Amino acid sequence: MLAGLIETIIFDWGNTLMQVNPANPGKMKDWDEVAAIDGAKSLLAHISQRFNVVLATNARDSTIEDVEEALVRVSLDKYINRIFLSSSMHTEKSNPDFYRRICAALDLPANRCLMVGDDYQNDILPANLAGLFTVWLNPKHSLATAQLPLHDLEISGLRELEDSLSENLLPSYQQCLFWYLQHGATNTLWAHVNVVASASYQVSSWFAQQGISISPLVAHRGGLLHDLAKLREVPGENHAVSAARLLNQYGQPVLAQIALRHLIGKIGDSSERPLTWEEKIVNYCDKLTEGSQLVSLDQRLEALQTRYPEFAGKIRQNIPLVKALENEITRVLGLSSTDFLTKLRTALYHIVQTN
Repeated sequence: MLAGLIETIIFDWGNTLMQVNPANPGKMKDWDEVAAIDGAKSLLAHISQRFNVVLATNARDSTIEDVEEALVRVSLDKYINRIFLSSSMHTEKSNPDFYRRICAALDLPANRCLMVGDDYQNDILPANLAGLFTVWLNPKHSLATAQLPLHDLEISGLRELEDSLSENLLPSYQQCLFWYLQHGATNTLWAHVNVVASASYQVSSWFAQQGISISPLVAHRGGLLHDLAKLREVPGENHAVSAARLLNQYGQPVLAQIALRHLIGKIGDSSERPLTWEEKIVNYCDKLTEGSQLVSLDQRLEALQTRYPEFAGKIRQNIPLVKALENEITRVLGLSSTDFLTKLRTALYHIVQTN
C-alpha cells in the first residue's frame, strides 16, 4: 500500500484542491467567490497528521503569497507546508524536471513522493516519468491517453484518497512488463495482452461513466497480466491457473482471480467463471482479440477451435455461455454486439466513421 511508502503528498491546486472558474480573470485570491473542492478540507486535516503536504501549481498570475491568500479564504492554508510554482521552478508542470526539482527541494527521492492531480497531461504523466507515485483525480471517468493508464491509483473524489492509500497497490505498467520478460514473453504475446488491456480499460471506463462501480485500472492491469504464464505452463496446470498462482505470489489476489477466470473452457465451471465486472470484461475482451487485432466473437471462436483442435469440443460446448457474457456486457451500453465492436474499434484505433 502507498501509505507505507511515501512521506510527502504533492497536490495540484486548481480543480484538485480549489475550484477554478474559467470566467474569472486574474488571481484567484481576488475573485469574488472562491471554493474548495468537496472533501478537500477534511482530507487535508487528516492526512497532514501523517504526511508532509505541499502544493504544486502552474498558476502564472499568482505569487506564492497570492496562493497562500487564496488558501486562507477556504481555510486550507494551515495544512499546506510549502508551495511550488512553475515560475519559481523555472519550468512548467508538463516537464518531468518540475517534479524532480520539487523532490530535490524536499531532499527526498522521487519514490517517497506522491502526486495527486486532475490533469493527466500536467499532473500524472510527467510526475510518473520523474519516478513519483501518482493518483489521478478523475471525477468524470475520463480516459488516460492511448488507453494506457500509467498512474498508480485513481479516485473520483478527494474523499476516497485516504482509504485508497491503504489499499493493495497494483503493479505499474513497467512492473507488468518486467514480469512478462522474466517468464519468457514474446513480442506477439506482449502485443496481444496490451490490446486486451486497452480494450478492457476502455470498456470499464464506459461502465464507470454509466455509474457502475468498477475499477478501469484493475481491468487494465488484469487484462495485461491474464496471460502471464502463457508460455511457461506447468505440467498438469493450465496457463490461467499458473498465472493466478504467480500473481498470488506477487501479492496481487484480485489480478490473480482475473487471470484464473479468463479461459473459455472454464466459463461454465462455478469455481472459475468470471464473477466481477472486471473479470467479465477482461474475459470478453480477450475473446475479441485475435493476436493483436479486434475481431468479432464468432471469428475469434473459430480461430481458437482451429488453433486448439483438442479443445474444440469444449469451446463449442461453451459458446452459448460466451454469447450470454457478450449480451450481458453489451446490454449495459445499450448496443448490439456488432455496434459494440465498431465502437470499441473506433475508440482504440481512432477510426473516423464515414457514411
